[in-house]
Amino acid sequence: MQLRHPESFEGQFLICADTDALSQTATHRLARTALAVQAPLPVVTVEDAAGRPVGLLLGVPISEGGKILRDRHTLDLHWSGDVDALVESEIYALAGSFVFLLDDGDHRRLYLDACGSLSAVYDPEGRRAAATSLQLLDPDEAQTRFRARMYDELHIARDGWFPAGLTAHEGIWRLMPNHYLDLDSFETQRHWPREPIARAPAPEAACSTILSEMRRTMSAAAAEGPAYVSLTAGNETRMLVAAGREMRDAFTFVTVRAEGVELDRIRAEELAARFDLQHRIIPLREANGSAAQEWHARTGYTFGGPHMRTHPTTHSLRDREFFIGGLGGEIGRGFFWRGTDDDGTTLDSDGLWARMGLPPQPEVLPHVARWLDGVRHLPTLLQLDLAYLELRMGCWGFAPSYASVTPLRLHPLISRRSFVAMLSLPPDWRRMQDRSNRMIQAVVRQGWPELLDLPISRYGDYRDRTGLVLRALRQPHLVTKKLRKMFG
Repeated sequence: MQLRHPESFEGQFLICADTDALSQTATHRLARTALAVQAPLPVVTVEDAAGRPVGLLLGVPISEGGKILRDRHTLDLHWSGDVDALVESEIYALAGSFVFLLDDGDHRRLYLDACGSLSAVYDPEGRRAAATSLQLLDPDEAQTRFRARMYDELHIARDGWFPAGLTAHEGIWRLMPNHYLDLDSFETQRHWPREPIARAPAPEAACSTILSEMRRTMSAAAAEGPAYVSLTAGNETRMLVAAGREMRDAFTFVTVRAEGVELDRIRAEELAARFDLQHRIIPLREANGSAAQEWHARTGYTFGGPHMRTHPTTHSLRDREFFIGGLGGEIGRGFFWRGTDDDGTTLDSDGLWARMGLPPQPEVLPHVARWLDGVRHLPTLLQLDLAYLELRMGCWGFAPSYASVTPLRLHPLISRRSFVAMLSLPPDWRRMQDRSNRMIQAVVRQGWPELLDLPISRYGDYRDRTGLVLRALRQPHLVTKKLRKMFG
């Protein structure tokens, strides 16, 4: 396979420990680190109470008060003492989509937000980190170090991904959520969770936390001007409508018209008509071969699938700064659980691999096993949740973070507080097998109960059965994938 190098690295970043190495292109400097950023990726300087710079936030961080941080963020404390506790209390109190570069003179680290919605990769040998792999390699190196066999066997161009910190290139690694990259040693370290997450004594209160966190992000976007919000027939976008009830006049809800997803259009139109939502249907647009390959290259060849071909669909939405999506809610729905799983279930790397639904790939298994060894001290259900968060969402869901950079994406379900609330819910609130979706139902009921009058993710009649059959006929590989997840 012949790779191409991106025409630009618009909206991406490059970090170098040696400030001289970026002397011509560095746009920001800290005590011992240089950063080059290309627009439109925003950068916010983080200072302590004494006015001392301690780091940079890249992306769209949102304050506890529900404001998008711009240019400068001043902490109400002196940055000293337990740096791990400071990062958790000060940085992970933020919502939004961001990367945090810490350089306080003593510690130099790179952190992701709670789900890694802005991704990062790094080169231990070259001692650099970046948004995507091809920023770290010249075209010849990229071709030579390309993992062609793994790329093919994991079906990256169709719907696969590189899990467990792997990328499409030898020697380039992906930083996974809940891990920081030490920019002195260029080794990664898990920073969360360190211990089991306590069970919520009142599940409804935990759902209230999820709802208020969603409102925090959505109100921050609404305050900046009109924004677009995804609207489908599914779970997470129903939650978005519920959370945005009081500010819905600031949003235009958007649905894609495409073959095979008629339910999304029908249900979205019903919701818009019944609940007075500003609604827009946009046609599916496909990229030509060159544009698809350019998009693929901007992901570092780690993400393909339908988005590689259909990314021009959202080009008509570039007149607004933000597009609000529903990624992140899956963390609260036990995606990698099976019906009989509990905290006594024993996991091994083969069993965990099967739950991902990916085809066999023996070179990857040692990396999955190493990841699993790092969470053995945690309950099994939490291990499975972290596997979904870190090995799936962090490595697949946000691999294309920088492929289409406008409008800026925000996902209100993503924040540390939301994820703690989701993971604290009792197992019977989160099992997908009985399709009760108690978390989703509770959040929507608290925010806008009438939205539940229309079924979620189904017509509610005979079309649900025929739709499943037609989908299986159109995409038989999804049936195989589902069976691997369920039975190994």
